[in-house]
Amino acid sequence: MKKFQVVVFLLIAIPFVSYSQTDLRLSLKINPTVTYNRYTSETDTVRIENLRDDVRLTFGLAADLGLTESYFFSTGLLYSLRKVSFVALDEISGATEDEQYQLEYIEIPVTLKLYTNDLGVDSKIYFQTGFTLDFLVNWNGININDDLVEDFGFFDSSFYFGAGYDKQLGVSTAFFVGLFYQRGLVNIAKDSPIVTLKNDLLGLDLGLRF
Repeated sequence: MKKFQVVVFLLIAIPFVSYSQTDLRLSLKINPTVTYNRYTSETDTVRIENLRDDVRLTFGLAADLGLTESYFFSTGLLYSLRKVSFVALDEISGATEDEQYQLEYIEIPVTLKLYTNDLGVDSKIYFQTGFTLDFLVNWNGININDDLVEDFGFFDSSFYFGAGYDKQLGVSTAFFVGLFYQRGLVNIAKDSPIVTLKNDLLGLDLGLRF
């Protein structure tokens, strides 16, 4: 936990320390997301299938640090709600079991954001790519008998790609809207003998920059 706190402090503090030397843009953002999962069964007798895709929210503070007029290092501190939903089918007995888990993460993007030239009056298109560092802060089984995953790993990471529209509203205020996709890279089912799973997100990127 101490290492996690140090990482968070450094990633948040570095942009502010550099404020006098470069362009720093802060944003408040909220991301409605569809969470879905990729599963692999760890046994030949149990088949794992996706149960449902659910809408959750990611929200918090983003910081864009200017490298050039068009390139920005984009990070932040976000609170991300996610869900794991799957059906385990025992192919010998035919029994099925529904499993659903609610997960809460602190998400730190480590990405590069590229802006195009103006498309109209104070309007630009942006592309964003990189990775996220995700730290689990809480989880719980939704159903009473959710026990096929005994624990979830503390750390997750995903590949991030997004694109959107940015509109300047005033001297220092802008609105942006876009779409993004996060592809999970880490098996988050810790020490599970039944299932390997990775979390994916597809979301709407909404924010107000100051």
